[in-house]
Amino acid sequence: MGAYKGTRQRLELSEVDVKFLSFLEQQRMLTYNQLFQTATRLFGFEVLEYSFKNRLRKFEEYKLIRSEYYRDGFFDGNHFKFASIGTKGIDLLIEHNMLDKSYNKKKIYKFNNKKNLIHFLATQQAALNIIFKLNRRTIEPFKEKSKSFDIQYGLNLFSQSPSTMPYEEWIPDYKNLHTQNKGAYHTKIAKYMTNNATIGPSGKTMTIVKPDWVVRLKPEQRKEIFINIELDTGSEPIQTLVEKAFNYSILAENNPSKLHFMCIIILDNTFANSSRFTNGKKRTINLIKSI
Repeated sequence: MGAYKGTRQRLELSEVDVKFLSFLEQQRMLTYNQLFQTATRLFGFEVLEYSFKNRLRKFEEYKLIRSEYYRDGFFDGNHFKFASIGTKGIDLLIEHNMLDKSYNKKKIYKFNNKKNLIHFLATQQAALNIIFKLNRRTIEPFKEKSKSFDIQYGLNLFSQSPSTMPYEEWIPDYKNLHTQNKGAYHTKIAKYMTNNATIGPSGKTMTIVKPDWVVRLKPEQRKEIFINIELDTGSEPIQTLVEKAFNYSILAENNPSKLHFMCIIILDNTFANSSRFTNGKKRTINLIKSI
């Protein structure tokens, strides 16, 4: 298999290359460093970083990917390249039945136009860390009668954008949200959910909560597990995160056949070289106390 530039030049691609490009499309956008981590830790590429970046340059030359350079500050800011899927990359994935023929190519130009780029890429790093930690691990049973199971990405471990699986609930008009939910916090959540509702012919479709990203684990004959990532940059009130925790409790209560976890990631200065971020310890302590 391969990709073409013009009518004569051809770039040979392996099956793993195609899976790697599919992963990039799925994650929307990753830094070059994150792409290198993914290639070596998830897809088994045996390559030095320098050679890998040369490979990415070839991918871009053949329009399999699109890249941009991020610069925040001149001396002590963040400087890095990031990439998203390219038009020829979409064609290749459609050709190999990894995307539907109806895929809207225009939306790829929105991938690298995120309003808060650092927030999105830090969320991706959190998702990658969880996937790397779980992939090829054996989970021992919690109960004696249960069997251990092996985790493998693409088989029973998945990474998903929240837009592909919204957490919604249909509420008929005759039910009153404020009496249906219990406690002061639940009343606040009900008010929030009502304000974010889509009105239907005989009720409302409400978004219960929207995570920043989802890592999904689907073991055989067990409850499906959803690790819902909430990235905290320290810019929003802690109370907002506390209320989100109650939103997740409602989501879990409404879906007893599944296991939902709220995974709060506090962005610190290990990801972004910026004076805006600290080591996150004080924020963590305050958040734990509040919840």
